[in-house]
Amino acid sequence: MEVKKKISSSNTPGFFSKEMIITKKSLNENQLKFTYQKQLISDLDYKHKEWSKSIDSKF
Repeated sequence: MEVKKKISSSNTPGFFSKEMIITKKSLNENQLKFTYQKQLISDLDYKHKEWSKSIDSKF
């Protein structure tokens, strides 16, 4: 997480914290990581279901 600047006045809106501002680039990178991880979990779940079907069909 990148810190751009400290917020000095109390009337400046904060995002997640009143002590730092998160850059748009950092938010985008975190969103991409989250999306990638979510896809990996989805793929793993699908593979597990397929594997389970193939195991069931052998017995």
